[in-house]
Amino acid sequence: MTRTDGVPADAVGTDRYAARGHPDPLVVVDGLRTYYGSEKLFGGSPVKAVDGVSFEIGRGETLGIVGESGCGKTTLGRSLLRLEDVDGGRVEFEGTDVTTLGRRELKRWRRNAQMVYQDPTTSINERLTVGRIVREPLDVHDWKTPAERRERVSTLLDRVGLRPEHYHRYPHQFSGGQRQRIGIARALALEPEFVVLDEPVSALDVSVQAKILNLLADLQEEFGLTYMLIAHDLSVVRHICDRVGVMYLGKLMEIGPTEQLFRSPSNPYTRSLLSAIPHPDPSVGTDRITLRGTPPSPRDPPSGCVFSTRCPYKIRPEEHAALTDDQWARIEEFRNVIRERDRAEESLIDRLKGRLGLGRRFTPIDSIAADLFDGTALPEDVRDDLDRATELVADGELGTARTALAERFGGVCEADAPSQHRVGDGQASRCHRHAAEYDEPAALPDEPESFLPE
Repeated sequence: MTRTDGVPADAVGTDRYAARGHPDPLVVVDGLRTYYGSEKLFGGSPVKAVDGVSFEIGRGETLGIVGESGCGKTTLGRSLLRLEDVDGGRVEFEGTDVTTLGRRELKRWRRNAQMVYQDPTTSINERLTVGRIVREPLDVHDWKTPAERRERVSTLLDRVGLRPEHYHRYPHQFSGGQRQRIGIARALALEPEFVVLDEPVSALDVSVQAKILNLLADLQEEFGLTYMLIAHDLSVVRHICDRVGVMYLGKLMEIGPTEQLFRSPSNPYTRSLLSAIPHPDPSVGTDRITLRGTPPSPRDPPSGCVFSTRCPYKIRPEEHAALTDDQWARIEEFRNVIRERDRAEESLIDRLKGRLGLGRRFTPIDSIAADLFDGTALPEDVRDDLDRATELVADGELGTARTALAERFGGVCEADAPSQHRVGDGQASRCHRHAAEYDEPAALPDEPESFLPE
């Protein structure tokens, strides 16, 4: 039994929000999808920037969203505020689905939801004074009288650590940290309940980051704000967030309480991400997980689990259980080469140059196969499959080769999209390994303590 949001009913249990959020949420995101482009316009599949994401944010809570560059973090934040057109799903704010609001209703709602942008050097208008920048939202929404607006701006500037005389100065007269304080003041001008923080300290010096983070925490307590913090710096997320969601290729892979998720990550991608945290003591050994290849194109994501092409804990087909780890790794590397080549297929000119001996864009596939498999003992049927795929690629049949290898070596991770499973108190993970039939204790070792420097 599966709910409409992709969460198995038996995984969630009697507590509706046990796996995904908060019993009294301010923001509810259900199956949100944001795609760019269309087949008719660009002649190809759309970019699935956000693809079926569901979670809740409780009142007064800070939810962190982390993941690699290009995973869809910023698009998710902009979609929540309707700064991007969404293609499906719901975003409820105090019970109102904001994806259905018209222009006037949306303008009124945006008084309750604002954004602090990543780069303070480009997110504010250099031609306006600081006072006008912060006052602009008040002017747009015709907030009270001009005198009251000016007083409101002066109060905000003082609250974010700026002085009254800064009112008439221009942005170029301020440092990066001061510019970000201006952006924060502007976001708080209309007294919103919900604020999206899009990497608010990533462009600042380390010495300034702590001051801005402490300011955000103080403002949250003073004004009762609810935050969604988008970040790539895991130390920032651990410092300021109550819960964390981990994204990969438009999907929410895992979500849970911050300290619990950092110490007991359940999803293979989360484990890989946390293993990259540097440890200040070089004598302490850490089990770094190095992912092979690169993330697939969001125009052509895997049909099953989006992490299946790089997952170190991928479920192997039963017929290939006898393959060693080295043999399997070589086969996966060969498949990755074909996938990448299929994404950037050789042009007719490239092929003609190759036939004339003038050099070509790609290394011949038979040379790659020889490097990977010569001297490696493989079962005869496996060797035949690889040889056949090599011939298909050499003949330009990349799609056919990919399909043939997927049928033989794909398994459930590539065939079926995993559901979200509850894996702890308030923690949920999207992975086939959590299903009883695929649960192998040795496949996901208990190792998170080694990831976390104190």
